[in-house]
Amino acid sequence: MSGCQKVAIGCFILTIILCLTCGLGIWWITANLRTVGTRMTRAMLKLGIQEMKLPDDQQSRIFDRIDNVSQQFQEEKISFEQLERIFQKLAESPLFPAGSALLAERVYLDQSGLGDDEKEAGKLAIRRFTRGSLEQSISEQRNGDVLDIISTWNPETKNREFLENLSDQQLRHFIAEAKRAADEADVVENIPEINFADEFDRAIDQALSEEPGKP
Repeated sequence: MSGCQKVAIGCFILTIILCLTCGLGIWWITANLRTVGTRMTRAMLKLGIQEMKLPDDQQSRIFDRIDNVSQQFQEEKISFEQLERIFQKLAESPLFPAGSALLAERVYLDQSGLGDDEKEAGKLAIRRFTRGSLEQSISEQRNGDVLDIISTWNPETKNREFLENLSDQQLRHFIAEAKRAADEADVVENIPEINFADEFDRAIDQALSEEPGKP
């Protein structure tokens, strides 16, 4: 596939997952049969995770957990309220910002004309920028300024729409600004990679451990 096609697919998958976490998944399941809605939601989640190209062991763990939660929900061992908390915890976890960073690496960086050294430096800058955004050491305003280089903000959908075509010059600009923002926030360079399976499990465990009715 071309770079444009990969951007379109990647952004579409991320949008699906973000819509689910914003409550549309709950609405879909509520409006439809429990079994049918769960099956559709499970399939879309797996498609989004698969598109992120995670290590096989992490992807397998996440798929197993999705199947487990889906089965428990179908058997009414998990309530609608608990399922809503799961989506909320997933939305608040590092999964989506980190997933966006992976998308930027895979679609823009890996397909670019930058040299190997530039690509490695770019990956480090993007990961440091993502970490600073997660920890809020990089402000929301600064984060938006950097992302504006590779995306546009749609006020109607309240979502970012990534550019389909990105020149190497634009990519270098984005990497430089991401690095500058991370440097300003004193984000360390030696940062551990996120284990998506661990974060996925942690979000679900937290959601299921909360008392009923707790915000």
